[in-house]
Amino acid sequence: MLPPLEQASLVDPQDRELARSLVADATLSLCRSRLYEIIAPFTAFQLADGLAAYDMIPADYVVLTTLVPSRQPLRHPVLSVEVVATASGKQLYQSEVELHADTLLGVHSSFCRMLVDRICGQIAAEETARFRRTGSASAYVHYLMAMKRNERSDLTSLQRAQKSLERSLRLSPDFVPALSQLARTKTLEWLERGSTDRALLHEARHLAQRAIAYEPKDSASLREIGHATLYLRDLDLALSNYEAAQDLAPNHADLLADQADVLTHLSRHDEAELKIERAFSLNPLAPDDYYWIGGAVSFFRGDYSQALERLTTMRSPGLALRLMAASAAMLGDHDRARSYRQAALERDPSFTVGKWASLYPEPDKADTAHYLNALRLAGFPAAP
Repeated sequence: MLPPLEQASLVDPQDRELARSLVADATLSLCRSRLYEIIAPFTAFQLADGLAAYDMIPADYVVLTTLVPSRQPLRHPVLSVEVVATASGKQLYQSEVELHADTLLGVHSSFCRMLVDRICGQIAAEETARFRRTGSASAYVHYLMAMKRNERSDLTSLQRAQKSLERSLRLSPDFVPALSQLARTKTLEWLERGSTDRALLHEARHLAQRAIAYEPKDSASLREIGHATLYLRDLDLALSNYEAAQDLAPNHADLLADQADVLTHLSRHDEAELKIERAFSLNPLAPDDYYWIGGAVSFFRGDYSQALERLTTMRSPGLALRLMAASAAMLGDHDRARSYRQAALERDPSFTVGKWASLYPEPDKADTAHYLNALRLAGFPAAP
């Protein structure tokens, strides 16, 4: 499902962002289906932006969307949707919806329903990928604006997303997607801060549990309970929540990547490799966190070359610079290890090997020793 094409000079930039966020959100909500696989929005957006060739991605159907500027008698832009069979080029369906902030919730509902009805007509309406509605279009708009994934790579952007999500929840306290996304930003903030205070993790888990109370079968909320619980060091409970989430969304690439992460912490590295490979197959032009998780899987399997290959694919390695330095050190490439270590310490001057050991979930002791020794070999300080 590709984000909208449009005549850039004639379309308001805010309308463009809302349309792209709407398409991404509709795509993710459809990941709950058991009858077909969905290429993740991150990859689809890169295809539409010309960053990769269409023939890289095998797909039986493509959903093309076009944002048409407002025209008489309509006062708002129109989002056109076309479903095409890739093998024959035959158009299977075409429709238009007016992109109006006050009607976005209704647009989203019909959007998902159209895809289910036309592409997978066998699926009943109650089995479609849908999430809780609030009746408040402005709450939904705040949620959409917080969903832009490429703005989640640093503390400032995380806090910006949190503000949008908090506005959404003030308007609609039971809006499940906003609760689960706010939970995710809290866990990511804890990771970014590297603090021994786990209050943010408890807050994240509480937010996700609130969401589950409203929607017991919401896979995103189960995922966030697992995410926070992982860093609260209850690894088995984290895995069980991820598995429960995957039962509800078996083809959700992000969930598969998360499962690979927790399996790595549990020292089940071969299983983790299968999960991350599957995640890459569904989201082949993946975001950075896939490569970070994949690099960790490779490192603990002893494949340091593959670890560096994955990690150096990241656009903004950030905290992963430590693992890059450790991998290079294990390969005996001390120049690269020193370069990555220096970059990591510029980003977080307070980092020490001892600090890492105190913060993160411990797999078996051999894996812990493996990574700590690699960090020391890379030249990271042992203690403040």
